[in-house]
Amino acid sequence: MLFFYGCGEENAPEMAAVPEQADDIFTDREWSVIRRLSPLPEIPPNPTNRVADNPEAARLGQMFFFDTRFSKDGTVACATCHSPFHGFADVEATSLGAGRGTRNAPTLLNAAYNQWQFWDGRTDTLWSQALAALEGEVEQAGTRLQYAHLIRQHYAADYETVFGELPDLADTARFPTDGKPGDLAFDRMSEVDQHAVNTVFANIGKAIEAYERLLISRNAPFDRFVAGDTAAISSEAKRGLKTFIGKGVCILCHDTPTFTDDEFHNLGVPQGTLPEDTGRYAGISLLLSDPFNGGGVYSDDTAVATRVLNFLEPIPRHQGEFKTPTLRNVALTAPYFHTGEFATLESVIEFNNVGGTGGNFVGQRERTLEPLKLSEQEKADLVEFLETLTGESPPAHLLTKPNLP
Repeated sequence: MLFFYGCGEENAPEMAAVPEQADDIFTDREWSVIRRLSPLPEIPPNPTNRVADNPEAARLGQMFFFDTRFSKDGTVACATCHSPFHGFADVEATSLGAGRGTRNAPTLLNAAYNQWQFWDGRTDTLWSQALAALEGEVEQAGTRLQYAHLIRQHYAADYETVFGELPDLADTARFPTDGKPGDLAFDRMSEVDQHAVNTVFANIGKAIEAYERLLISRNAPFDRFVAGDTAAISSEAKRGLKTFIGKGVCILCHDTPTFTDDEFHNLGVPQGTLPEDTGRYAGISLLLSDPFNGGGVYSDDTAVATRVLNFLEPIPRHQGEFKTPTLRNVALTAPYFHTGEFATLESVIEFNNVGGTGGNFVGQRERTLEPLKLSEQEKADLVEFLETLTGESPPAHLLTKPNLP
């Protein structure tokens, strides 16, 4: 999902008539909205991961992120579907890992700000998101026992520097070389040994999160404009910004410095030939049953996450809802929506401009969706504005595969 347009022009901020030639085309009220969108704040802490901001953990996590040995057949890494050369997103409409997925891979740039991960929010931390991908059948498709032995064989010293002593995995009768819950080899293990392997598995995710928390993209032209550099964006982009917070009502769901409300909406995006997808409805159940959620035994601090999880329940209105994505760096991360069926920003804007195209989607669309009646110029200006949200790249040393042990 990309934009949540079409919520009714009556909800748009009032705009004074200002000549296009004016240096400042925004009213005081519009400026008060614009200033809420910049700059990006400091990255929020993640108390569920005690090494979230540990440099050694981040160095280890970067190795894990690029290491294809963290997959069933040794050909897929996190970087396969989150390419540093494509805004840490995927050029494929739906991701191709161990198999063909059914959703587009979102960007990891600024993902440290997300409250929820995946389009359906089925994980509540970056470290648990990584674990879901590591064992996902169409993603990396490996198993936690496989990965624990990989740590022992190639990463033991680095792992123990960050997390402390590894369990003694040498006895493969106790710790088989492959398996996860549901596999006989894993299920036959003692609960103590299962917990030991699960702890190693959780720590792999926590190291990956420490790396991903460094993938921050700031200081976009838009940010420089808000900071006072009136020449940082073009006249067309300024008009597009005016449409964004006004007639286009994009601001209703992209109303924070990360340009997302961290909520879930049903825009009626057609599934096309993809299988039925209930989105957030199934995502809540998956999150609550995940032993690696922020309120679980592998979390380093359960207090905040538990308070949030206690209020979650899948209800019919969640059917077909998907997460509002960030619009920062959106020009780098085509194709769009959870289906990846929209190849350009122009096509997404047109979808929203006509109030959505209907088709085979799940659940009920937002009732307030309606045509925006944007002119061709207004649509072009919106694209110009969205392109000003491309920030500076993370440091170069974070973008490449490090030397692996």
